[in-house]
Amino acid sequence: MTEHPGLLRQLLKVVLAYTWFFETVDDDVLDDDTALEQTEYAAHLLNRLPAPDRDHLLAELAALAAQDPDPASRAFTESFAFAMGLVEDPPPSPE
Repeated sequence: MTEHPGLLRQLLKVVLAYTWFFETVDDDVLDDDTALEQTEYAAHLLNRLPAPDRDHLLAELAALAAQDPDPASRAFTESFAFAMGLVEDPPPSPE
């Protein structure tokens, strides 16, 4: 991924967008079980990353969160790694 640094960031934005969609979509549009299944599959794939790639992904997530002006989207991005099982500890609560 180091040969194409923008690629990881764009792909991560896509994963975040789809995960946000699965989390917030109305039940009339998409069944809850289907949304959960897709989110769990994404988590499974992300958790298969080798440690160096996972570390790079976590750094990109932190950078995206730091640059996000929307509080709700920023909070989602900050909690993404924990929600997907990439880290064991939840993000600190905003004060």
